[in-house]
This record gives sequence, structure tokens and C-alpha cells, in this order.
Amino acid sequence: MPRCRVVMVTLPSPWLISDRDMPNLGALYIASYLRENGVDVKVADLCGVPQEHWQIPDGDVYGISLTTPQFHLAQEIAAKLRRRQPNCLVVSGGYHPTALPNEMLEKTETNIAVVGDGEKTMLRIAQGFHPYDGGSKEVLHGERIEDVDELPFPARDLIDIYSYQQMGTNAVVGTGYLEEYLITSRGCPFRCGYCAQMSMSKFRVRNRSLGNIRAEMEELLRQYKPDRFYMFDDIFVVDRKRTYEFDRVMREMRLEWNFDWHCLSRTDIVCKAGPELLVDMAASGCKQITYGVEHASDVILKRNHKDATCEQNRTAIQWTVDAGIRVRAQMIVGLPGETRETVEETADFIRNSPADSWGVHIFVPLPGSPIWDNPAAFGFAFRRDETYKYYQTIGKPGEWAAHNLHVNAEEIREWAEYLRDVAGKRNVHQFDVRNKSKPKEEYPPRFGAVPSE
Repeated sequence: MPRCRVVMVTLPSPWLISDRDMPNLGALYIASYLRENGVDVKVADLCGVPQEHWQIPDGDVYGISLTTPQFHLAQEIAAKLRRRQPNCLVVSGGYHPTALPNEMLEKTETNIAVVGDGEKTMLRIAQGFHPYDGGSKEVLHGERIEDVDELPFPARDLIDIYSYQQMGTNAVVGTGYLEEYLITSRGCPFRCGYCAQMSMSKFRVRNRSLGNIRAEMEELLRQYKPDRFYMFDDIFVVDRKRTYEFDRVMREMRLEWNFDWHCLSRTDIVCKAGPELLVDMAASGCKQITYGVEHASDVILKRNHKDATCEQNRTAIQWTVDAGIRVRAQMIVGLPGETRETVEETADFIRNSPADSWGVHIFVPLPGSPIWDNPAAFGFAFRRDETYKYYQTIGKPGEWAAHNLHVNAEEIREWAEYLRDVAGKRNVHQFDVRNKSKPKEEYPPRFGAVPSE
């Protein structure tokens, strides 16, 4: 009996400024796990590829990894595969199928929707493969990986990883660097009302060991020679003790290798840890921390279950700058409770804060988040977009569309543009050299139509 051929498909990322900003490490983890267990696996990386040039190798099982803004693309890919190979097996996984597995089966040509971790489940599917006969579809709950050290490192060699090393908006940290993304833990323990990660993590964090992290970094340094690492955990700084231990490992490694790093964290965590932690991180090579500040109104923060205060936001940003670490602050426009007055609070906060750059993003109600599950409890109403084409939280300049999800769409768009103007030269888009290389008129016009209710 011939071996089952698996093709993992990574989709373009319409919510990002560039499809080549972030490799899909989740799909690459699955690919490496399958390969380690003797499965013939390839990756069809469609990021940054015009649709007329999409090429997907022949396989028996296709795994499509997606988030909500990629849903319409997954629909197209699954339909193309079904027409091409009626008996192939199409499996979907990632945040959107985890949050809405039945919808994934009903509205796409997907045969199986995997909820949660995908590595062991995809191996089980590949090992038990039989041609699809048009029968029933099913939801599979992925076998949870408790010890994430048991996983092989992502199969970066199956894609053009070098094309992801170039600086995009992370050029704010410094230009002329080659960057690699790294995941050192899975999950987040917090309960923010606008976040969908809890549908995947169930509020638990699974840490990799420092030895395992170091081994991957050293392999990447030898093979791909990056100058910088982005610790792309949901929240990197969660445990103060672990962060100090990580800093020690970084200092040891930097005696041999020339690199620096940056990460994501929360201001309330940093305030509890104290400024000394930031000084230690700076000494270990940390060049930037991205904080999910989200808003400058304590009323809005509390209403949306963000367990941080504006005072903590101000304090953490100042401590970080004082330690010599750059700050990227992420803000959300249009959270439940937003008014013209609360937008002005955010504008004042941006004007008076020493943060080095600002990302200003329009709120989208992500499936799996508390606001999506129960919008009335948050006093929120929105326009349903069943294709999810409008779920662009970041997006390319001139293509922002997420305001169309709001019942006051034009007002939301106006507020977002106002805050981006307030950020001015500190708007994170300004640091992406790709935007400076194209005249503004080359960008497609903004989505004009508002979807029907």
C-alpha cells in the first residue's frame, strides 16, 4: 500500500500589511511532526502569491490552516481541491475551525475540522487515510500536546523561509536585520473579551524548556543566520522567574552569537514584576516589547475584561523606555462602549506617551471570543459578514475594511484614521519600507460597500 501523501496549505494573510511578515509556524509544526513519523509531507505556501499563480502539489490529504480573516480563501482552496480530486480528504485546523468547527464543515468542502492541537490528529488521519466517498463529515478534537518539548522544530525548510526574514513593520526595532520567528510557549491565561485565543488554549500556558528553546535558536543561527528573533508567543512575559532564566540563557548565547530579540507582553505583568526585570531583559538583548495597551479609557478596559489599567499602561511604557527598550503599543478602535469622547482619551494618551510606535487597529468580533459568543452582554452589536472578508484588523494602507462590521461604520473609520494621524510618524505603518517603495495611488481603493445586515 503506498504511503499517504499530505500537503499542508498556508494561506495569504489579508489582515496583515504583508503576507510575508509571519510564517505559519503552526502548519510547519504539523509538517515536521508528520515527517518525523514517516509521512510524505509537503507545504504549499501561498502567502504573497497572486491567486492566478497558486500551485498546490498533488496529495491524498490536504491540511488547511486558517484564522478567521482567511475563511473565504479556505473556501476557495477547498472547492478547487474538490473539483480537482473528488476523492481527496480536506482537513481544516487552526483558530477558526477550533471556534466554529460545524460552520467550517457546512460552508466549505472540508471533510474534517480539527479543534485544538493538530499534530497528533493529523498523523492519525494520515495513517488511517482512505479515499473520501462523499459520506459524512466530522469534527475531531485534537489530542492536546501537554509536553511541547516532544515536538520537532517547525519544518522551515519546506518553505522559502528566507523570504520571511526581511523586516516589515518590525523595522521599527532597527533596519538591516534578518529576523526569525520563534514560539516558546502555547496559550495565554487571560480573559480579554475581544480575544479568541482562549478557544484554543483554555486559559493554560504550556512552556517549552529553556534547553529546547536554546537548541532551536542555535540550529536557526547555524542554518539561517538571523540577526534577530521575535518571540511570537501570545504573551511572552507571563512568569517573572522564567523570564529571568530566559535572560540568562540569552546572555550566554550572545557571547558566541550576534543577535537580539523582541517579544510581546502585558503592562500589568510588567508593573507587578518591577522595572528591574526590564533592565535585565535589556541586558540580555531585548530591543523591543509590544504591549497590548488596547485603550486609554479605564471604563473601556474594564468593560472588555482587560485586566490592566491606564496607570499601569503609562508606568510600564515609561519603565520600558527608561530601560533602553523600544515600545510598540497596540490600540483598538471601536471596542464595546467606544464614543467620540473615549477616542479622544486615546488620542491624548498617544500624544503624551513616550512609546516609539503605535499600531492602531479596528476592533473585529473574532469567533471564539467572549464578545462574539455573547455580544449583548458587552452592549455590542455588529454586522454579520459570513465570508469574513472584512475581518482585517491591521491591513495594507488604503485597504482597511474592518469598519464595515460596525453599525456605525463610517464613524469607526473616521476615528481610526484620526488616531493614525495622531500617531503620525510613530504610526507603525511608517516603518515598513515596503509601503515607502510604492506610490500611495498604487494601493487599491478602500472597500466601499457595507455588507447587508
